Amino acid sequence: MNIKDLIEQLEEIAELAPNAEVRYASQPNYPFENSIREVLSWDKETMIDIEMENIQQAIEEDGAEPMSYEDKRALAKDTIEHGGECEPVVYLAEGSQIGYLPEGPKEALCW
Repeated sequence: MNIKDLIEQLEEIAELAPNAEVRYASQPNYPFENSIREVLSWDKETMIDIEMENIQQAIEEDGAEPMSYEDKRALAKDTIEHGGECEPVVYLAEGSQIGYLPEGPKEALCW
């Protein structure tokens, strides 16, 4: 599923139930329902920002010469692009466990 498909499905549901709580169902063999703690967009810009933080931490730990923002960004971008991990993904982080998934949703999910 991509983000456009998810948005379309959520928009359809929102028309009927705009205040419906969003939960995460997991573990088909022992199904639970969980809250969603946060949504993370893992895209190229986020990857570069994280890599820049890693570079800065390494500079501080090693006592190396400081780098300009532009140099850190260029190094981070090069590292990410050559690492082959540039495909964007949206992650839904599991929050707290609410309980067992009710029978109705289990059946609808074919679990």
